[in-house]
Amino acid sequence: MKRTLFLLYSVLIVLSLKSCDTAPAPEVAYLKVDSLTVNALIGQGTSSSNINTFWIEQNGSQIGAFIPPCDVPVLAGQNQEIRIIPGISINGSYTQRNQYEMLNAKVFNWNLAPYSTRTLTANQQTFEYNDNFTIRVIEDFDAVGLNFNNAIQSDTSIQIINDALGSFQHPGETPNSSGKVTLLPTTIAEFRTPEAFELPKGGANVWLEVNYQTDIPLTFGVIANEQFQSIQAPVVTLFSNTEWNKVYLNLVTEVSGYPNAGDYNLFFGAVNNTNDTASILIDNIKLLY
Repeated sequence: MKRTLFLLYSVLIVLSLKSCDTAPAPEVAYLKVDSLTVNALIGQGTSSSNINTFWIEQNGSQIGAFIPPCDVPVLAGQNQEIRIIPGISINGSYTQRNQYEMLNAKVFNWNLAPYSTRTLTANQQTFEYNDNFTIRVIEDFDAVGLNFNNAIQSDTSIQIINDALGSFQHPGETPNSSGKVTLLPTTIAEFRTPEAFELPKGGANVWLEVNYQTDIPLTFGVIANEQFQSIQAPVVTLFSNTEWNKVYLNLVTEVSGYPNAGDYNLFFGAVNNTNDTASILIDNIKLLY
């Protein structure tokens, strides 16, 4: 009996080996992606961006997520549909990356020879905003007046500076004015939009794009205006940095978390708990929903 079982087991192994797929591995090609940029149209504010991730889909199937610069392996073949989806870090966290639906994906149809490399051109790596969404340039500090008011508890105000004083600059864009907030030791700065915005709820994404540089932690948030009260809801606190940075803040939790609010104001602020004077530089505050 044992001998019979052994022979049967051996036959099954041989049959399983014969049934294995012996087809050759599929041939691949490579897409070379150097850097991803944005082209903002008139009325859409700055083209500065921080697209640090992208997703690739081929013929409707997702290949994966990648960080440029890189070479992406894809299947070789004729008439290959390649879709490139831009992605960002949510709230400045490099561990939380997400596809950014506020920008249109790029779709190409290419013939990809086996083991060839296709280097994307600058135009093929440049994305435009999705016109299915609303884009509001809240403040770029280039016009007369400000769209942020001092809160009652604020010990300081916003000063407009030019490039000679370290304002934000993006190639090809002028003028180069930015906002600067100076905080003496143990003081508070807080600023709110006089305009309240009607924003989508029910889990719909609401984004705030900001360029900033700060000596101390900097907080952004919304003020939910309900019928009998206004509730201040911080979204994220950004750490200090020594160079200008671009950040994408997702307001969905705070906006949808107050479904009874009729509208929302935006705010940002900081507390200087140090014994030194601190500065905040800010620019290109853009609301998208």
